[in-house]
Amino acid sequence: MKRSLALGLCVSLLAMPVMATEKDTLKARQDRLSNELEESKKAQAETDAELEVTEAERDAVQTEILVVDDRLNDLSEQIAIQQHEVDTAREELEATRQQLSVQEEYLESQKELLNERLRVLQVHEDSSYLQVIFESRSFGDFVTRVMTARTIAEQDRELIHNYMSEMERLESLETTQRTQLSFIKQKERELVITKQDLDRTAEKKRNLLVELNEQVEQLELEKMTRSEEQAVMAEQNRIISEQLEAIATAEREAAEEAERAKREAEARAAEERARAEREAQEAETEVAAPEVTPPPASPAETPTNVSTSTGFVRPVSGYVSSPFGPRNNPLTGVPEIHKGIDLVNAPRTPIVASAPGVVIKAAPATGYGNVVFVSHVMNGEIWTTVYAHLDAITVGAGQQVAAGQTVGTLGNTGWSTGPHLHFELHRGKWAPGQPNAIDPAPYIGY
Repeated sequence: MKRSLALGLCVSLLAMPVMATEKDTLKARQDRLSNELEESKKAQAETDAELEVTEAERDAVQTEILVVDDRLNDLSEQIAIQQHEVDTAREELEATRQQLSVQEEYLESQKELLNERLRVLQVHEDSSYLQVIFESRSFGDFVTRVMTARTIAEQDRELIHNYMSEMERLESLETTQRTQLSFIKQKERELVITKQDLDRTAEKKRNLLVELNEQVEQLELEKMTRSEEQAVMAEQNRIISEQLEAIATAEREAAEEAERAKREAEARAAEERARAEREAQEAETEVAAPEVTPPPASPAETPTNVSTSTGFVRPVSGYVSSPFGPRNNPLTGVPEIHKGIDLVNAPRTPIVASAPGVVIKAAPATGYGNVVFVSHVMNGEIWTTVYAHLDAITVGAGQQVAAGQTVGTLGNTGWSTGPHLHFELHRGKWAPGQPNAIDPAPYIGY
C-alpha cells in the first residue's frame, strides 16, 4: 500500500513539470498567434481602406468614360452632319460650275454677236446724224433712222451690261461657295481632330479602368485571403485556449492528487510509527524494532516514440507529382516555393489524418479549394497539417480526429491542374505565407 501511494505521488509530481512545459509552449504560441492576428487585422484594415479608395477611383473613371463616350457620340453626329453639309456644298459648287460653263457658252455666243456689232460700228464710226439726215428721204424717215440708231446703241449697251453682270454674279457665287466649302471642311477637320483626341483620352481611361479593375480584384482576393487567415488563426487560438484550460484542469487534479497522496503517506507513516511503538512495548525487549524501509519507487513511465517512426502516417498513397521546394507555378508559370507536397491518386480516394488532433478548419478557402486544417500536440510540440484540393470534406471544425481517420476525399478544387492532394506540414501553427512549413516527405515516408 505504501509503495502504491509513493508511486502515485511520484507520478503526479513528475507529470506536473511535463504539463507546465507544455503549458508554457502553448501559452507562448498563443501570445505569438494573438500578435500575428492583430497584425493581420491591421493589414486587412489597410487593405480595406486601399480597396475603398481604388473602388472610388474606378467608379470615377467609369463616370468619366461615360461622359467621354457621350461626347464622342455627339461629335460623331456632328461630323456626320458636317460631312453631309460638305457633300451638299460640293454638289452646289458643282452645279454652279455647270451653270457657269453653260452661261460661258451662251455669253461666248453673245460675245461673238457683240464683236460683230462693234466691227460694224467701227466700220461706220464716221457716220453721223448729218449723214443719217442727208440720207433721209423725209422727216419721217429721219425720225425712224434716229430711233433705230438709238435702239441699236441701247441694245448693245444692255448686252454688254448683262454680259458683265452675269459673269460677275457667277464668279461671285463660285467664290462664295468655295469659301463656304472651305469653311465647312475646316470645321469638319476640327471636329475630326477633337474626336481623335477624345478617342485617345477614352483609350487611356479604358486602360486605366482595366488596371483599376485588376487592382480591385487583387485587393478583394487579398481581403478574402486575410479573412480566411484570420479565421484559421482564431480557430487555432480557440483550440490552444481549450488545450491550456485542459492542462490547467489536469494541473489542479495532479496537485490535488499529490496533496491527497502526501496526506495519506503522512497518515500511514504516523500509523506505522504508532504500530512499531506498540510492538516494541508488547515484546518487552531492549532490541529495537528494525526500521522498515519502504521499497524504492519505480520511476514514472514517460511516453516514447518508436525510433523508426516520426509519429505521422501517409494521408494517401500515390506518387509525388510536385515535391516541396522551388518550382514554376503550374497555373501562372511564375517561380515560387512550393510549401507542400502533391500526391496523385484516383479522384475521391479517401484522405486520412496524418496524426491525432483537432480540426481547425474544414471549408473552401482561396487557392486551397476544399481544405482541412488539423492541429496536433505531440510530445509537447504543436504541429499543423493541411489537406487541400479535396473533392469532399467529411469532418467539421472543432472535431477530434485520430491518426488514419478519413477527413475527406481526393479532388481537384481550388487552384489545381488535376486531381491530387496538396499536403502541408507546419512545425507550429499555420500562419499567412506558410513561414512554418517544412518538407513533409521525410515525416510520412516519401
